[in-house]
Amino acid sequence: MSTDDLITEAEIKTLRANAKTVRGGDIVYVKPLELASGYNVSMTNDDAGTGRTFEHVSVYTPSGRTDPADAERIARAVLGEGYSLFGGGVILTENKHFIKIKEQVKT
Repeated sequence: MSTDDLITEAEIKTLRANAKTVRGGDIVYVKPLELASGYNVSMTNDDAGTGRTFEHVSVYTPSGRTDPADAERIARAVLGEGYSLFGGGVILTENKHFIKIKEQVKT
């Protein structure tokens, strides 16, 4: 699949427009965007309380068989270059999480 088959520009815009802000490590439910490709994707802007904020993207399939390569292509389409894979899912172990430092306050 090409990236366009996995996530469209319109889906990326919707995802970014509806991203929730999470502060101080709170765990909040974020309703995922159901992509035409069958993947579910959610996005948050995380304020770690340490002067850093992160864009956080979670990718999974409802079938429980998330292809890591597809998940990375979706993350790259949303976040651009410079993201990192970030652990497993808290609720769904098939969640693939990606983060990218958005802002870092200089001390």
